[in-house]
Amino acid sequence: MLRLARTEFTFLPDCKAKVDVAMGDARLSLEREAPENFDVLAVDAFSSDSIPVHLLTLEAMLLYFRHLRPDGVLAVHISNRYLDLAPVLAGETRATGKMARVVDTDDDDTQDVFGATWVLITSPASGFHGEELTNSAEIESKRTVRLWTDDYSNLFRILK
Repeated sequence: MLRLARTEFTFLPDCKAKVDVAMGDARLSLEREAPENFDVLAVDAFSSDSIPVHLLTLEAMLLYFRHLRPDGVLAVHISNRYLDLAPVLAGETRATGKMARVVDTDDDDTQDVFGATWVLITSPASGFHGEELTNSAEIESKRTVRLWTDDYSNLFRILK
């Protein structure tokens, strides 16, 4: 997979930042690592019809924030045709004492870009300012779901 990522796609070779690739399950890899102090940690694994639930639990969120700087931002891509992941993230935001904003973008056929929905989560001390506030909305959900943990999740409750 890594060979294909480096030879068939341009994202890794064109990246100006230092790139370290950890092969395997993202959560298990992060559990083995010392805290990284990332500015931003993006989790983008939920757009298919089969999602890795273990990346959306309270324990996973706590792990992500262990790897972020105190003012870091966790960015979670929640675009999904079948599942409404916003209530899950809203619950975890409340449970961790963080704050969240939703960024929604539209399709742009002229640029071959698909619209996306991201939830940005950070500490209340850091908050969101300027463009982050103007170009986002508070996380809202018409439904509430029980907090997802490593021992509990319920996909039926979030079906669209």
